[in-house]
Amino acid sequence: MEEEIDLYDLLMNFWKKKLWLIVAILIGIIAAFIYTALIITPKYTSSITLILSKPENTTSFTTNDAITQSDITLNQKLISTYGEILKSRRVGNAVINKLNLDMTYNELKEGVSVSSVKDTDVIKVSVTTDNAKKSQDIVTEMIEVFTEEVDRIYSIKNVSIIDEAELNKVPVNVSYVKNIIIFSLVALVIAGGIIFMIYYFDNSITTIETVTQLTDLPVLACIPKTNGLDDKKKGGKQ
Repeated sequence: MEEEIDLYDLLMNFWKKKLWLIVAILIGIIAAFIYTALIITPKYTSSITLILSKPENTTSFTTNDAITQSDITLNQKLISTYGEILKSRRVGNAVINKLNLDMTYNELKEGVSVSSVKDTDVIKVSVTTDNAKKSQDIVTEMIEVFTEEVDRIYSIKNVSIIDEAELNKVPVNVSYVKNIIIFSLVALVIAGGIIFMIYYFDNSITTIETVTQLTDLPVLACIPKTNGLDDKKKGGKQ
């Protein structure tokens, strides 16, 4: 015979142990504050937005400043290539040497992000480190080295800066609200699981209905529960 779970009884059991759930949420909030304030290393991101423009060493069929379809096609084909050049070991090591950074190429590469806007010639280069000024200096120097490498490899200058790197002092990986929600939910789930397991494996009979369900016999009488004080009073009278 499979044991059935009384949903109402289960919910009432959770309600009786609501203090457990409240304490679990408070523990989650405290843990989130400690984790966010003391354990997480803040990370800062600085970004530069680039656009691939008309190469300086080419001429247009109409006006000197016009961009032809061939220029657009060339730039779109170069976007993915430029992304790999930006994250290349040659560029990375050059940036490390020029800024005298205390990090390896692999450590630098982990913090570099290159993305492009779909169907455009716009490239966004971001650098994330544990220092806001360092991130700004690295991404700025990286673009300078990258531009030199493009000129050396392709003999063209078609990279223009739209947005310069700014000093961003707001950590990108620190969010008290987000961590409080996550930690509180985890603590709530753990506490709820413990309460459910205690309820599920509790074989004690606490209600008349349970006796009736298990024995299929009517209950003729029950003995009320008395506290110790009543027992002492009865004992004194005797």
